[in-house]
Amino acid sequence: MKPYKYFDCSINITSNREHNTNSLGPIENDIMKDLSLYSFLFGFTRTYDYKESDVFITNTTYPQEILEWSENHSIPKIKRMDGIFWQNDILTKNELLNEAALQSDHIIFISDYSKDTLKDLYGYELNSTVILNNVDDTIFYPRDKEGFSLVSSCSNWNRDGKRIYELIKLADNIDEEIHLIGQCDKKLPQNIIKHGYISSQKQMSDIISRSSIFLSLFFRDAGSKVTCQAIKCGLPVLYTTSGGLNELVRGNGVPVIDDDRMDFRNSSPPLNTDDVISKYKELKEKYNFLMKNFKQREPYYYTIENYFKVMKNYL
Repeated sequence: MKPYKYFDCSINITSNREHNTNSLGPIENDIMKDLSLYSFLFGFTRTYDYKESDVFITNTTYPQEILEWSENHSIPKIKRMDGIFWQNDILTKNELLNEAALQSDHIIFISDYSKDTLKDLYGYELNSTVILNNVDDTIFYPRDKEGFSLVSSCSNWNRDGKRIYELIKLADNIDEEIHLIGQCDKKLPQNIIKHGYISSQKQMSDIISRSSIFLSLFFRDAGSKVTCQAIKCGLPVLYTTSGGLNELVRGNGVPVIDDDRMDFRNSSPPLNTDDVISKYKELKEKYNFLMKNFKQREPYYYTIENYFKVMKNYL
């Protein structure tokens, strides 16, 4: 039997224009890239001619020619949905992505939080599946630790919701080193070790996995990829209660209370520094217990398989 063909229209004129240059991340989403890499395992192949495709999928929007071809030839459309942008100055991005969701036959949300925010903030309840965000465990996996240190990661620490100043406050009150992956032009305490922006996942994995604790102090991250990387590398996490981090951590860490109201605002609220320090000390005390009882995420194979199951249900 010939493999089914799918067409990924995530990278298009609209998505290229709307891609946030502040993120510094690759324009192609890792999950979408890996669908292409592993498609042969699940009876699919990626085509680069949309007129040959049995199903369309996007992580962003649909070009007009895809919408017209889908309508005229009954080709199903699947939309992968990240979190809703909460910043007032970029709400137009939500309008484009929500429109693509409404145009789709099925939505794949990266967390329950992602699904809930679309419902609560925009009132949309769509035909959907939740497939938790995940990362490739052939790249991200546990290694021997090098001393006791902390690590945090994002592409660009100038982004408000990443909370670089919360990390600085924590660093000022502890002795341990904090490895910082991602572009950062802020003045940092001496115990924060800058690694800069890293494009190599293998290099990122090496830094993360040799550290001891991951810091996810982010505001309303629906399905933090870097937190998934840390979990795959076997690191307990100090994480905030806003967003979908709890769904990813699943008991492998200690939560810091955050503002979890679903609304739009201009900037992320500060965390209570005393609470962050207290929760970090609690995590240190529980560290050996958490490592002994670490609950690893499902294999990446199953995550990719579930994407293709959704596609296959429409063929």
